[in-house]
Amino acid sequence: MAVATLVLSACTDGGTDPETVNREPSPTEPSEITTTPPDESPATTDPSTTEPPGTEPTEPDTTSASTLEWSTCDDEEFDVQLECATLAVPLDHDEPDGDTIDIALIRLPAVLEREGAVLVNPGGPGGSGIDYVAALGTYAQGEMGLERFDIVGFDPRGVDRSNGLRCLDDDELDDLLFDRIDEIGDDSDELDEGRDDGTVGADIDDERLAEACVAAFGDSLQHFSTVATARDMDLIRLAMGDPTISYIGISYGTYLGAVYATEYPDRVRAFVLDSAFEPTGDTIEQQYLTQLVGFEEAFTAWAENCEADDSCTFGGDDVEGSWDALREQLDDSPIANADGRAGTASVLETATIAALYDQLTWSRLASALESASGGDPGGLFELADLYLGRSSDGTFSTIQQSNTIIRCASGFGSALPDDPEALAALIRETSPRWGGDVDADSFSDRCADLVPPVELPTLSFDGDAPIMVVGGVNDPATPFRWAEEMAEVLGASATLVTWNGEGHGQLFGSSCLMGLASTVIVELEAPPAGTTCEPDPDVERPDFWDDLPVPDGVSAETLPAEALLLLGLPPRLVYGEARASTLAPDDVIEAYDRAMSDVGFESFGVEEPIPGLLFATYVSSTFDIVVLLVLTEEAYDDDELAPAARLTDDGETLLALVSFPI
Repeated sequence: MAVATLVLSACTDGGTDPETVNREPSPTEPSEITTTPPDESPATTDPSTTEPPGTEPTEPDTTSASTLEWSTCDDEEFDVQLECATLAVPLDHDEPDGDTIDIALIRLPAVLEREGAVLVNPGGPGGSGIDYVAALGTYAQGEMGLERFDIVGFDPRGVDRSNGLRCLDDDELDDLLFDRIDEIGDDSDELDEGRDDGTVGADIDDERLAEACVAAFGDSLQHFSTVATARDMDLIRLAMGDPTISYIGISYGTYLGAVYATEYPDRVRAFVLDSAFEPTGDTIEQQYLTQLVGFEEAFTAWAENCEADDSCTFGGDDVEGSWDALREQLDDSPIANADGRAGTASVLETATIAALYDQLTWSRLASALESASGGDPGGLFELADLYLGRSSDGTFSTIQQSNTIIRCASGFGSALPDDPEALAALIRETSPRWGGDVDADSFSDRCADLVPPVELPTLSFDGDAPIMVVGGVNDPATPFRWAEEMAEVLGASATLVTWNGEGHGQLFGSSCLMGLASTVIVELEAPPAGTTCEPDPDVERPDFWDDLPVPDGVSAETLPAEALLLLGLPPRLVYGEARASTLAPDDVIEAYDRAMSDVGFESFGVEEPIPGLLFATYVSSTFDIVVLLVLTEEAYDDDELAPAARLTDDGETLLALVSFPI
């Protein structure tokens, strides 16, 4: 999406300043808790139940409230317009004068007279709001008409830059999540020893994680809860000097927003909650049954789409059967990735789950499966790594570890089912592909060794600010009924909007949803009851497209549609074609300058907004705009663009010519 933001900028401004481009940042070192970690596990030092939140939240001391000192972000890859800050908050909000932790923030300042701020949380739990705003802030502010608002992201406590919880180092995570091809023998029982029984794909061993986390953080783990983060949000509001806040939450971020609305109803200005999380907490029944069934249905939809699409090269007329056969093959005989990791059935499952979150990645999944069938699992690892928070250099974000801790500290999923045998049988029946290995022993309290028992808050909202709740009818991760339940518990001020498409977290992928969200935040008007949004159609082929040249040295054959997706250019935003060239990158630009001039398109120069990504804009006398993207080897050092490296052979240059409707 960051690349799409560049194209949007070019098509509206006639060019892109290399210093005004948002990019996915690389992880930085987390801040430190200003306390000495306790020696013992909270499960042994304090077995009492943590009191539920929601009745008497800690009132911030406005006489000594911190203020935010915004300055240029340390990460040199960030857009120069972005500003960063940190805010010290209590580790334990019930002891405001005790130990503190630093919350890292980022903002895209309002470009017109400031009216307020829009806080953003991308979900997880464990997702980085800093990364999210760095990638999407400019796009969201422009497309949603939020020019009078700061767009503010923050890494919640325990996530990446905000005391990111790293109990296991990168090498330990790699060992737990992946097998090495040179370390496995003929016995398939040696594979995937880091996984829990009954889980799908790669997963961290709970016992080993708990042991490492308790050793590193002790009883401070109980303070990394959703309620604590909601109270951090209110301190952020106070530090910004705003009486109320607006908020956009995706997935788990909807639950965080609902907790805030429960605790501080009079401080809610306007909330947009997309792909609503289960409002009473993710029980084991919900975690297994609801989501596994959701992914089963999404998998079937993907397979049917692939069979009906002539450009889908995997599986022929039996995509599901071909996938099953490939999984069995990889389970019996893993194949080597270029980095030595073993392409196992677990990697296949994780990659597939990752792709099912968004219909835009369906073709990418098919291509990865086709390559794996031919002995190259690289595409599967790209998808799996994206899901697991693993960068191309082998480093991990904190999401795999902070996710578990935040869920446990928040009280999710610790209540065991009343009849585990019956639940396991139902899961196997309704989700045979994803839940076929589930049995009664699969259900356990993942949190018992991490934190004391936690009572979930009862969510409600008695304010009158508008809250828009979005539910997708085909969302595999957060089913539509959760959105219905969320809208119900938040009361009369909450309005349910139906997204009638595939995928999870679709706000920024739908002009309809963005328009409704804009009205909620800017005009404080809720959508009409019963509102439904349909998916945006793909951008049509421009009338002038057939007149565009293909210079000598550029392949006449276009690359598969997947190429544009790997470059962050979805068909709902641009029409385009990607090609390979035998020319050097600078020579590609020169060739297109000459050829485009011959057909009446004037060059507006070349920028390099991302190191290694050359970006040329051409405009015709009738103001048709075409953007040429040319990638050098340096571009593939960027994690967002790295997967595109496999589209061309050694010595070839990847390019894309695109048109953005305006």
